[in-house]
Amino acid sequence: MPGRAQSIRKWTNIDMHNLLRPGCVCAAVLFSQVTTAENLSEIYQQALQHDPRFKAQQAALQATLENRPQAQAQLIKPEIVITANADRNFQDIELKSGFGLGGYTEFNAYGYSLDLTQPIFHYDRYLRLQQVDAEIFKAQLELDAAEQDLMIRTSESYFNVLAAKDDVEFSQAEKAALEKQLDQTSQRFEVGLIAITDVQEARAGYDLAIARELQAINQLDDAKEALKEITGTYPQSLSRLSANLITSRPDPEDIQSWTQSALQNNFGLKARLIDAEIAEKEISRQASGHLPAVDLVGSHGFRSSGGQFGNSELEFSAIGVQARIPIYEGGQVTSRTRAALQRHEEALHRLEQSRRAVERTSREAFLGILSGISLIKAFKQAVTSSETAVIATNTGYEAGTRTAVDVVTAEQELFRAKKDYSRAKYQYILDNLRLKQASGKLAPEDIYRINTLLK
Repeated sequence: MPGRAQSIRKWTNIDMHNLLRPGCVCAAVLFSQVTTAENLSEIYQQALQHDPRFKAQQAALQATLENRPQAQAQLIKPEIVITANADRNFQDIELKSGFGLGGYTEFNAYGYSLDLTQPIFHYDRYLRLQQVDAEIFKAQLELDAAEQDLMIRTSESYFNVLAAKDDVEFSQAEKAALEKQLDQTSQRFEVGLIAITDVQEARAGYDLAIARELQAINQLDDAKEALKEITGTYPQSLSRLSANLITSRPDPEDIQSWTQSALQNNFGLKARLIDAEIAEKEISRQASGHLPAVDLVGSHGFRSSGGQFGNSELEFSAIGVQARIPIYEGGQVTSRTRAALQRHEEALHRLEQSRRAVERTSREAFLGILSGISLIKAFKQAVTSSETAVIATNTGYEAGTRTAVDVVTAEQELFRAKKDYSRAKYQYILDNLRLKQASGKLAPEDIYRINTLLK
């Protein structure tokens, strides 16, 4: 699909009288489709379908679900095995003493056996089933956390593209303003109103603006690549944030309340808690290697054979209880139990690490929202003040009381204020999402709600 700029160039080359032709009407329709902006909800739906990290987590959950029937099979379901054999036997019997038949003979032997093993008592398998249930719950929590992470990554990438586009537009406007200033300065120099240093300073500002524009374009390409990594396709045209963003303070406006909610509801933290529980059960499972194991065993079979003493056929059946009592296994059970103890200790430390990280993230997001509200107001006022300063500086330059450097500086300050104002709005929205993610409350409805802020 052609880019927006390429499409506009093609459009401007069309003869307006040719729009009456059917083919050109179709071209106009296609053009309107190409330039239709994608919003955050649409980008998020693409991410749900194509983000490899999220799809991998979905597959991980499905794989974990298969652990339960495997654990149940080991614990409560019988194992039935049938074996069959067919042999060709060669015997050469040499008698040293006594009675019997000696000599060489060949004969066939065949048979089958049906064996059944029904577990009665395997404590390690019982513990394993409990572990599997915990692993399934953990995998579901991790999928929920991955979905929230996808919302955050998609939103960050989306607004990074918008911020990069803003930077390109600001840098282009800055370049145009400074180019105009350079032209005016050159004309004033030619008629002898100003010194050559004013022209050189204006050119330096203009050259710097060109460099900033190139840097902004490169950053926009990088931002698009990052978004494409999630959605699988390059964004064509994204809906922009409305000019007037209405801000609101967190509800409740209590940092401790949000922190407590995060410690109780954060999906990632819950998953680390399940990790610790699984590791604790693993200690008992490894230690159970010293316990006996009891099975109900049964078999039925048939065997036909031959030899010097004639052919024979044997049909047999047996049923009973079999107990396996480990006495000594070279210290494996003790070593594995010690290793499980250390794994549990590791899980507890990782749980504490996650708890502190979640607490820090929730507090940072909460404070970010409050500071973001103040920054948006401050940068909005800074834009207004900078616009006034540019007008005043240009007026002073015309009157000869200000230099070209003053004009260049005023123009740069204006575009810097616009850039800061734009990024402050994006950061405020993202901090709201991060606060809800930390507290476990982030949902697709929040993405759709942000979508109403786009135009």
